[in-house]
Amino acid sequence: MHQFWFKSEMFRVTLGEDEESNPFCYGRELAQWLQAQFAGREYSPENAFPEDWGWCVMLSRTGGMLWLGCSNVRSSLYEQVTPEQKPTFVPEPASLVWTSFVGTDRPSWSLRFGQRRAAIEQLSSAAESANGVLESVLRCESRIVLVPQP
Repeated sequence: MHQFWFKSEMFRVTLGEDEESNPFCYGRELAQWLQAQFAGREYSPENAFPEDWGWCVMLSRTGGMLWLGCSNVRSSLYEQVTPEQKPTFVPEPASLVWTSFVGTDRPSWSLRFGQRRAAIEQLSSAAESANGVLESVLRCESRIVLVPQP
């Protein structure tokens, strides 16, 4: 699987958005946009929800979990924004490097070995397929510019 890094002005950040995840950890609008993009491509994604690393869009819970991760590079923000500025800080979308990736959580050990192995193989195949869709969605959007990993 690949993790994609990109710049875009499409995804705004709202004041206090990172209170649902971690300081300077954004991606709600990116996750919602990807949710809509995947819904039009034979997936039934759940609503985006916050995680401590960013935002998650669950694509499937069948035979393990298949999901999209959405976040931003935030290391420089810790250096640029003082504690006094933080309560009112909202970065400009163009200043952020966004990232998205396909993630999986394998089925539990409670399944018999053969069932678990088959489920893991199906999940791996589904993740490869979702990764292809993610790459296509990002590359086809003219307002997204893929960049090297920072």
